[in-house]
Amino acid sequence: MSLFRAGEAGAIDPQVLEQGLAWMVTLQSGVCSAADQQACLRWRNEHPQHERVWQRLNGLNRDLRAGAGAMPAEHVRSALQARSLATRRGALKALVGVGVLACGGWQAREHQWLAPYTSDYATATGERRALQLGSHLAGQLDTRTALDVAPSRLMLDSGRLWLSFTGADALTVRTRDVSIELAGPARLVVSRDLPEQPASLVQVLSGQVQVTSSASGAVATLTAGQGQAFALGGSAAVTAVNTTAEAWTRGLLVAERMPLVSVARQLDRYRRGILRCDSSVAQLRVSGSFSIDNPEASLDLLTRLLPVKVNRVLGYWATLQAA
Repeated sequence: MSLFRAGEAGAIDPQVLEQGLAWMVTLQSGVCSAADQQACLRWRNEHPQHERVWQRLNGLNRDLRAGAGAMPAEHVRSALQARSLATRRGALKALVGVGVLACGGWQAREHQWLAPYTSDYATATGERRALQLGSHLAGQLDTRTALDVAPSRLMLDSGRLWLSFTGADALTVRTRDVSIELAGPARLVVSRDLPEQPASLVQVLSGQVQVTSSASGAVATLTAGQGQAFALGGSAAVTAVNTTAEAWTRGLLVAERMPLVSVARQLDRYRRGILRCDSSVAQLRVSGSFSIDNPEASLDLLTRLLPVKVNRVLGYWATLQAA
């Protein structure tokens, strides 16, 4: 089961999804009032994306009710009244996770749309987050990234992760497609489900790692400057790491004769709303450095570099089209 159609989940604002989850929990809590129902309806009518999220959640909502019944009212109140995002996410994680597991044996972590609410660390649209996981392990999460942490093991559910490991003990980093073993100091970037990229990509910047394909069981050793892609069908050939692999950690998207549509897909990950590129200008080549921390400024820069304009609607939808 997938909540969103292929390619649709990335366009959903995580805050909207969290609001929808909160309303879902409220309406099946057993303490929902008529005022709550009216407030939920108003929220759905505020924006087309609200209704789209609601319709997708509604199918899961029915299954949760059938499998788990009403959730404890005191737990629901704690989740919805939590002041901090971290506390609210943790409470919703517990509530939704229990419901999902009680419903036909589903595993919440199999659904990428739930990852930001069931993972130990997660970033929203446009957010990057530095991590210090002990004295020998530092990292940075890219936008829309979800990561689980356990002793000597990391699980990247979605998004992109930069890691610097200086320890001597073994460390394992996993995605659904690959297991990465670090036996000593190394620096690497691991990503999953990014635009125009295989399911998982491992890029070694320094040191050495051992990678094992989840699909085929094939084992390989990657050294500094080497990368390898992994998907359901197995692993691809080892390739050279792009020199711009770490640029995003400095807030930059570096394009080298990149098609405009590819630049748009990358900037779309950091921008709240929906960004599209008209087919008439999609293949225009772009070179330069663009801010991912300020995607609107990057769009304006594109209009100065290329014969394009940005058509913005309500500050939410934006389309790159011929000037």
